[in-house]
Amino acid sequence: MASPAPGNNIGGAILQRIVLFIVFMLISAKFALADDIVTDRPDATESSSVVEPGFYQIEVGWLYGENDVGVEVNNLPGTLVRIGIVDRLELRLGWDGYIDEGSGGPSGVGDGEVGAKIYMLEAEGNIPETALLAAISMPVGDREFTTDEVDPGFRFAMSYDLSARSAFGTNLGVEWETDASDSTLSSFIYTAALGYDVTEVVGAYIEIFGDAGLSASGDAHSVDGGFTFLLAENFQLDALAGAGINSKADDWFVGAGASWRLAN
Repeated sequence: MASPAPGNNIGGAILQRIVLFIVFMLISAKFALADDIVTDRPDATESSSVVEPGFYQIEVGWLYGENDVGVEVNNLPGTLVRIGIVDRLELRLGWDGYIDEGSGGPSGVGDGEVGAKIYMLEAEGNIPETALLAAISMPVGDREFTTDEVDPGFRFAMSYDLSARSAFGTNLGVEWETDASDSTLSSFIYTAALGYDVTEVVGAYIEIFGDAGLSASGDAHSVDGGFTFLLAENFQLDALAGAGINSKADDWFVGAGASWRLAN
C-alpha cells in the first residue's frame, strides 16, 4: 500500500488541533445572554448584522457534494470566527477546513481568510439594513487547495423585513481569485435568500446564488434551502441541501453545522 502524501499527514494533524482548540474554547467560555444569535450560515447570503462588542461567534459546518466535474468532495469543518470589536464593526477569521476529494483524489487543508464587516445603514422606509464585508484570502492551504496568493473580495449585505416572521436578504459584490496560471481573475457575486420563522425555534430559507465572470470565464448558478434550529439564545444548529442550475456549478451538495455566541 502506498504511503499517504506528507501534506495529508500535516493537514490531519492541523485539523485535530483546531477541533480540539474549538472544543476547549466552548467548554471553558462563558455563555452569552443577549438577543437571539444571528449567523452567517448555513446559506450563502451573509447577514447585515454584526457581532456586538464583548462577544464572539464561532460558526462551523460540514459540506458534502459532487462538483461540476463529477468528483465527490467532503469538507469539514468550514469555520468562521466573528469577533465584535467596537459598535458596528466585527473582525472575521475564516478557514476552508479539511478537504477530501474521494476516489483517490487529493486531500488536505484549505486556505484561510481575514476580513471585517462594517454596519453601515439601519433599515428605514425603502432603505434596507446594509453592511459592507471586505476580506483577503490567506494562502495557508496544502498545495492542491491553495491559490498561493492573497486575493481580495468585498460584498454589500442588505436585508429587508417583509413581516414579523419573514425577511429577504441579498448580497452583491466582487471577488478576485488567482488561478493555476497565476492570473488573478474577477467575478461578480450575488445571493438572494427568503427566510421564514416556522416557529420560535425553527427557521427555514430558500435561496439562489452564484457568480458571473468579469475577467474570469464562465458563470455558476445554484439554488439551495435549509433549516435552522435555535436551541438556546446563543446556540443554533442548521442543515441545508442544494443543486446547481447550470453546468459550471456544483451538481449537488448537502451540509450541516452549528453556531455559538460567546462572551469575552
